Amino acid sequence: MPLRWLWIEWICLICLITACSDSSGGAERFKIKPEVGVDRMEGVDLWFYQSGFEKAHLKAGAMLWFRNGNRMEMDDGLTVDVYDAQGRQVISRISARRGTRDIAKALLEARGSVVANNLAGDTLFTEQLFMDEKAGRVYTGAPVRIRTPREWLVGDGLEANRDLSEYRILRLKGNVRLGS
Repeated sequence: MPLRWLWIEWICLICLITACSDSSGGAERFKIKPEVGVDRMEGVDLWFYQSGFEKAHLKAGAMLWFRNGNRMEMDDGLTVDVYDAQGRQVISRISARRGTRDIAKALLEARGSVVANNLAGDTLFTEQLFMDEKAGRVYTGAPVRIRTPREWLVGDGLEANRDLSEYRILRLKGNVRLGS
């Protein structure tokens, strides 16, 4: 009997020694510390309120929320609906491929195929657009194209109020009147 137990002990010892070796480098993945305070969400649907009224509605395909840095990074498409002061009606809409929101500064940056619409039927096209939530303004330094019901406007840079009802192209390059 003792000889039999000796063999079992040797077999167990050999199994333990060979099982604990890491020739493939698989243990390396456990050495990487995940970033603490980062939430990944998909199918994001966020509502923002002010004084009990809807202020904005953000939808994004995917989002990383960096709690320590107090920012959100949206990817896979995003849409922001901006509401009037009473929270009843959408007064403008911004859509883009991706974006970043700095929560402390209340600043949204939309990037990649940015399209913004207002109630008058004007449509803005650009590659980068900022929305300063505290100041209630929208701006960019990038090239812009605006299609109104009457004309196309082309230029560089834009400043506008948050509902895009009043805007100014900083360096107007031209306009094309559309037929009536």
